[in-house]
Amino acid sequence: MKILLIPPTFHYKDGGAPLSCSDFPSGFGYMAATLKQAGYAVTGLNPNNLTGYASAKFMLQDVLTKKIKENIPDLIGLGGLCTDYSFLKDAINLIRSINPSIPIVLGGQIVTNDAEFIFQDLLPNYAVIGEADEAIVDIVRDMPEPGIIKTVAPENLDSLPFPDYEPFGIKDMLDNHSMDTRLLYRYSRPNPRPFNLVASRSCPYNCTFCVHQHRSIPYRARSIDNIMEEIRVMYEKYEFNILIILDELFAVSNKRMLDFCNAVLVGKEKYHWDFDWMFQTHASARLTLPVLKLAKQAGCFFFSYGLESASEKVLKSMNKKIQVYDVIDAIKLARESKIGFGANLIFGDPAETEETWAESLAFWLKYGQENMIFLANLMPYPGSKLFADCQAKGMFADKKSYYEHIDESAVNMTSIPN
Repeated sequence: MKILLIPPTFHYKDGGAPLSCSDFPSGFGYMAATLKQAGYAVTGLNPNNLTGYASAKFMLQDVLTKKIKENIPDLIGLGGLCTDYSFLKDAINLIRSINPSIPIVLGGQIVTNDAEFIFQDLLPNYAVIGEADEAIVDIVRDMPEPGIIKTVAPENLDSLPFPDYEPFGIKDMLDNHSMDTRLLYRYSRPNPRPFNLVASRSCPYNCTFCVHQHRSIPYRARSIDNIMEEIRVMYEKYEFNILIILDELFAVSNKRMLDFCNAVLVGKEKYHWDFDWMFQTHASARLTLPVLKLAKQAGCFFFSYGLESASEKVLKSMNKKIQVYDVIDAIKLARESKIGFGANLIFGDPAETEETWAESLAFWLKYGQENMIFLANLMPYPGSKLFADCQAKGMFADKKSYYEHIDESAVNMTSIPN
């Protein structure tokens, strides 16, 4: 049986833009690996890094048509975020027009956070809620009745095979497209070859704007030994020089960070690894100066905290469970350990006022010159408490229209006039 996996196009609604491997959706790599391990033939179509088309829609039509006719897959897997709605809708319609008999499996957070609507609206054969690493194998093997399938998240992440990015042109991404989305990162090498790694999944916190708010999937972390083995295998294969740890919550404690740093140092000595790395975490980790100095020694050049606002009032409304001084302390430690620091300030929480807005801007003006602090507007995405609250107020009565125009304009959830 032949399986075709298709990740979404970056900024599809905007006409399409190149996507470097540093942002490649890791879920597709894990699914490719588990399917291959089960004995299935897997091909991939990465509709990114492709130029010479008048629009992303024309590009998708051309490459998808060719791929399906050349490979004649027995099943196609798609997935993405709520912001990938337009891409997924067009892709499914195209597949149906090319060969309506091919079963389509749709997954990702767009399904996990709004399964009933998405299944009825986009009409895949299967809509998968949760982590599909192992569920995709069951679907391919058993071909159950079409419908919504809720998965059981793997408890032991060490038991999963390492992600396989070969079907998606990983070498081309590394060789030719590493700088395509540089806006998202500041690299430490003049010729960066960024590679990503997932060391844990989910998050134990419940920020109101985050889609983890209504998810029952628990936080799980891989063992340090398992992480090091993936680094060893992937470094030997791809010779990356920057490692991006994708976890929303990587260093949950000083001990885990110490164990990781010491293991990286051993690996660099034993295998001659030559890479720098970055991570993000929560202020509750309370990383200390000695730990960060060890991280610097092990090659860490950047880390970020989830800040979101410099107003205590707004942070409380967001259920962030941090204080502004936690972040200020982290900035001071970053400076002392000579590691770059980053954060986001997102404006528009329901508790936002002109005064709280000013607090965050003052923080940005004070600390943003020597740190990478992005400014953005807060968006209510399906799966978050914010979205549910907006729905309760009747703000998104036409949900299909909401998806079709997602992120096109700010949503005013505050009492501040538009």
